[in-house]
Amino acid sequence: MSNERSNQSYQLIAHRGLPQDYPENTLIGYQHALALPIDMLEIDLHFTKDKQLVVIHDDTIDRTSNGKGKVKDYTLEELKKFDFGSYHDKRFKDEQIPTFDEVLDIHSKSSKKLLIEIKKPSQYPGIEKMIVDKLKDYHIPSSKVILQSFDFESINKLAQMNVPYELGVLISKKKYWYKSPDFKAIAEIANYINPNYSIVNKHFMEKAHVEHLKVMPYTVNDSKEARKLIDLHVDGIITDIPDRL
Repeated sequence: MSNERSNQSYQLIAHRGLPQDYPENTLIGYQHALALPIDMLEIDLHFTKDKQLVVIHDDTIDRTSNGKGKVKDYTLEELKKFDFGSYHDKRFKDEQIPTFDEVLDIHSKSSKKLLIEIKKPSQYPGIEKMIVDKLKDYHIPSSKVILQSFDFESINKLAQMNVPYELGVLISKKKYWYKSPDFKAIAEIANYINPNYSIVNKHFMEKAHVEHLKVMPYTVNDSKEARKLIDLHVDGIITDIPDRL
C-alpha cells in the first residue's frame, strides 16, 4: 500500500477509523487509520453516567457491543466491561470502548487533524466545555482540531465561547433534501458546512463558497461519487474506506 497521495487538493478524512476492516470507533481502528496517508481522523463523542467522555457513534451500546442501553446510563467502569469488537469479527473480541483521553493520547503522536463530532449534545449538558477543557489539558494545537455537530445550537455555543478551533455544522439528507441550508447563518458561527454527499451539487458548492464555508461531504464510499465531488471542488471527503479511495 502506498503511503503517498497523488492528489492533495482535498482533505481525506477517515470516518470512525477504518470501519470496513476494524470495529468502528476503536483504538485498533484509529491506530491503523492514523498510519495511512489521510489528513484527518473523524470521531464521535458522548459522555457517561459519571461524566467521562467516550468515543462511540450511537447514543446506545446495542449495535456495537454485547450490551444494551444508553451510554449515559452507564459509568465508564461498567462500559469498559462490554465487548465492542466481536460484532465486527471474533478476532476483535474484548475490544473496549475508548475514552477521549485514550484517543487524544494516540492522536498526540500523529500529525493528522482530529474531526470531532459532538453527538446529540442536548442529552449531555455541558459537553462542549468538557471537550474544550480536555483538548486544552492535552495541549492539542488549535490547528489540529475541528469540532462539528448536527446541532446548530451546540456549535453556536462553542462560537460564543470563542474557542480557538475551527467549527462545522453537519447537514442531513433528510432535513435538506427539499430545501437549502441557511448558508449565511452557518457562516456566522462556523468554518465548515459538512453535508450528506447526496445533496452536494454545483449550486450547493457555489452557495457555500460565497459565504467562505468549506465543504466536506460524508460518507463517500464509492470512487465514482468521490470523483464527482472532487470535480465540484469539495474541500474534503469523509469516507469509511480512505485506504481504497
